[in-house]
Amino acid sequence: MNAILKNKKGVTLVELLAVIIIMGIIAAIAVPAITGLINRQKMNAAEASYDLIVEVAINYAQSESDNSVTIAELVTAGYLEANPFTNDADLAISGSTVTFTVVGDYLIGDGVWVSEAGVATTTDPL
Repeated sequence: MNAILKNKKGVTLVELLAVIIIMGIIAAIAVPAITGLINRQKMNAAEASYDLIVEVAINYAQSESDNSVTIAELVTAGYLEANPFTNDADLAISGSTVTFTVVGDYLIGDGVWVSEAGVATTTDPL
């Protein structure tokens, strides 16, 4: 009888449940960590895009000897590429303050997109 039992190979239900529980615990730990990492990377990309838009606006304003510049002017001058679906954005430079408001998406050179859901206004001192 022992010879017959020794030849049986397989996984018991208890072993299978243990593996499923361990995988569930690992997933419960990993998913929030990965989600947080993705959100931090999106925030870093948005901040970098914002900084680039401010830099482009300052360069344009200095080259044109103008202390006020809008997104439309940057698009017309070729500094920014407008999104074909929406063009709702504004940029204002007043003294040492840059205010950037955008609704929709904008492509800055080299494939960098700035995307905002709704209206976001940020003021950054120069």
